[in-house]
Amino acid sequence: MDSENDPLPPAGSDGFGREAEASDELAGGPDQWEAFEERLARVASGVPTPDPADDSLGAPATVLLTGESGAGKSRAARRFHDLSGRRDGPFVSVHLSGLASTLLEGELFGHEAGAFTGAVGAREGRFVRASGGTLVLEAIETLDLALQVKLLRVLQERVVEPLGSEDFVEVDVQVIATTGRSLARAVEEGQFREDLYYRLAVVPLQVPPLRTRTHGPGFEGLCQGVMAHVAARAGVAPRALSPEALAALAAHPWPGNFRELENAIERVLVLGSPGETVRAEEVAFLGEGLAGRAEEIALEALASGVGLEELEAAVLEAALEQEKGNVSAAARCVGLSRRAFSYRRKKLDGA
Repeated sequence: MDSENDPLPPAGSDGFGREAEASDELAGGPDQWEAFEERLARVASGVPTPDPADDSLGAPATVLLTGESGAGKSRAARRFHDLSGRRDGPFVSVHLSGLASTLLEGELFGHEAGAFTGAVGAREGRFVRASGGTLVLEAIETLDLALQVKLLRVLQERVVEPLGSEDFVEVDVQVIATTGRSLARAVEEGQFREDLYYRLAVVPLQVPPLRTRTHGPGFEGLCQGVMAHVAARAGVAPRALSPEALAALAAHPWPGNFRELENAIERVLVLGSPGETVRAEEVAFLGEGLAGRAEEIALEALASGVGLEELEAAVLEAALEQEKGNVSAAARCVGLSRRAFSYRRKKLDGA
């Protein structure tokens, strides 16, 4: 598994997602995610609350986390578990794209000895191992249609049937599914079952990319939380960030999301002076990488015969699509004001 499964920084030091409407075209912002974290904390503390929505956090309601690669979906899943009423139960994760479908069924639901070639002994599946806690199904969009039917049955009936067995095993699991693409679109394209989609999206959450988190007041706490986490993992003392270094981090677009931030912080810790405040020069390598990539893209465009206006139009449209039609967010992605972004699009459309 990748770094998304590493232990989390302390609760409240960062924000890895946001609450959303009950659809796959998710919306929302940092304030909504903070409100959702407050609900999680209330349930975890056991304090009585009049909010009936809090009850779902202790019950086996399914959660669907959508977000870009590296955005922190596994972190959000872990936080959901740690702050829920199931935090004392097991936390089990499986990446569905990492196993062939012939092996995945046995991995999820278990199997008896001799159920298939190579099954020399009985084995509990991930659902049984996660009973009483949380099971994370990563990359749910890669599950083939045949297994989607069986997963739907498990979610509906709360029982699994191990391969080679005629007996059913009851399971008490909160399922969190993660995906890097729109499941609603996958349903439209016939690649994902609609009934399973709605069964998974009881609590839908959008995990926003890091670039949308850099302008809020919580960005410094987020960076310091990642600093503490990476330092603990590396066995070194964390370092404070100077205002200039923090500004340089906030100005970076973070195409690699939280993975890139973790790598940058780790580099600063390994190469810098222990105990000293991180200076802006120590994170200048982030800009150097972008400059090289921009030159590479420019050379590719020239070699392909792509003109300047065509390239600019493609960048603007890509930003708009990436931000799901939100013009203000798309403008921020390319470093323009909303007015300048709209003016350039209009000008290029008339060219």
